[in-house]
Amino acid sequence: ARHLYICDFHKNLIQSVRNRRKRKGSDDDGDSPVQDIDTPEVDLYQLQVNTLRRYKRHFKLQTRPGLNKAQLVEIIGCHFRTIPVNEKDTLTYFIYSVKNDKNKPDLKMDSGVH
Repeated sequence: ARHLYICDFHKNLIQSVRNRRKRKGSDDDGDSPVQDIDTPEVDLYQLQVNTLRRYKRHFKLQTRPGLNKAQLVEIIGCHFRTIPVNEKDTLTYFIYSVKNDKNKPDLKMDSGVH
């Protein structure tokens, strides 16, 4: 059976994005990019403290030692929102990775035991 209906949440989300685009397109400057549309907020509180620390270490964010989870989330949240993302390239790479099983960790074969 085909999916003919859309839930109210996604219907409202799509309509609000369309309305924002229309309003931005009607501005005098006319060069406002579509990227300025509100993006969904990522709940970094769902991550463990060790994961937040690894993120901080990976991106070499300068902070004082001994931050608690709330402080880490605040600092990482500010940094996370500033990272430019090329959606087309990201989705293309994601689909390529899934099709080629790149999302599975490489397992080492030990003496023929599988």
